[in-house]
Amino acid sequence: MRHRSSAAFMIALTTGLAACGGDKGPDAKANPMSQLTSAVSQMEKMTQGMTASANRKPVPPVSFKVLIDYLPEEVEGMKANPPKGETTTMGEWQYSQAETRYQSEDGEKSAKVGLFDYAHIPMLYAPFQMMMNMNMSKESTEGFERSTKIGGFPAHEKWTSAGEENEVTIMVADRFVVTTTTRGLGENSAKKIAESIDLKGLAEKAPD
Repeated sequence: MRHRSSAAFMIALTTGLAACGGDKGPDAKANPMSQLTSAVSQMEKMTQGMTASANRKPVPPVSFKVLIDYLPEEVEGMKANPPKGETTTMGEWQYSQAETRYQSEDGEKSAKVGLFDYAHIPMLYAPFQMMMNMNMSKESTEGFERSTKIGGFPAHEKWTSAGEENEVTIMVADRFVVTTTTRGLGENSAKKIAESIDLKGLAEKAPD
């Protein structure tokens, strides 16, 4: 049973990761071993950052009041709603977050910006680090999804044509997670907002 389970896992792994940057040529589709090798390579890259973070000790987070100062006051002519922020304690761990929303008067356009200091708590970083290490690029009639860099930091961007929805996630200094989302503001609008944030200044808040 163990061998059958392992085989099923590797097939699922190959199928899933092949769509995220594996071999794309016709030979790759005809060669399962080529797909498997590519899948294993992708998994190794995806877990490298997670391992590095797991070796770090959690630290006191930056105050949510400080994070709020990095939220844009206005985007695309839309004023920010009153920001929300908090610091949460989970046993010996703490993390901070701040976010705000923006919306046009007619309600047709909107945006949201979030800043998170997970203070090196491994389990909170796992999904973001996996996303950053996928090195993916996908484009279709429905939009695109790709790995990129913003302000010199690794990022992931997604654009969905239906609804004109744009999402950007950035990992700043291997510590802060910055997210920007937009609706009805057009392609690359979330990226434009992210580029307006003082990411380097935010990175300096984590000298550790």
